[in-house]
Amino acid sequence: MGKASLLWFLCFLAPTAARGEAPPPAPEPTPPETRLDQRPFLRQRTPAQLFAAVEEAWSTGDAELLGSLVDTTSVRIGLKPGSTPTAAMTRSAAAFLFQDQLRLVTTQSFQILKMNAASTSSTATARWLGDWGGRQGIRRLTVTLTATSVGGRWFLRGVKVKG
Repeated sequence: MGKASLLWFLCFLAPTAARGEAPPPAPEPTPPETRLDQRPFLRQRTPAQLFAAVEEAWSTGDAELLGSLVDTTSVRIGLKPGSTPTAAMTRSAAAFLFQDQLRLVTTQSFQILKMNAASTSSTATARWLGDWGGRQGIRRLTVTLTATSVGGRWFLRGVKVKG
């Protein structure tokens, strides 16, 4: 045992061991659902905050976060160019749709280019640059996002990718 290890043992563990006590337990990790709620951008009070959260989540491939940003009363997601958008009735279903596509594409960048906001609805256009692999290779696609205000927060209502 090195001097530093011995010193650490004598200072921290030896006093409790001598009294027959166990060392204090390590703090419990924060449950995932609590960590998700602590993310500051989940309180998207403006369309700009919502679209910034989408941009960050998409860029990092965080399908769970993308799923948490949807309006489950009416959301349609179409991530394959030319495909018909699919309705997602729960946030878990939305997260699955995002994950299903994002795992196939290596996102190189995702950037909001333009946003139009009104009092109850908003749209944004983004550029998605990703490597689709195989013969498709790197593609630059346009993503149209639609959002709505519900209870003072903004949620995605539609996501459509165009080739």
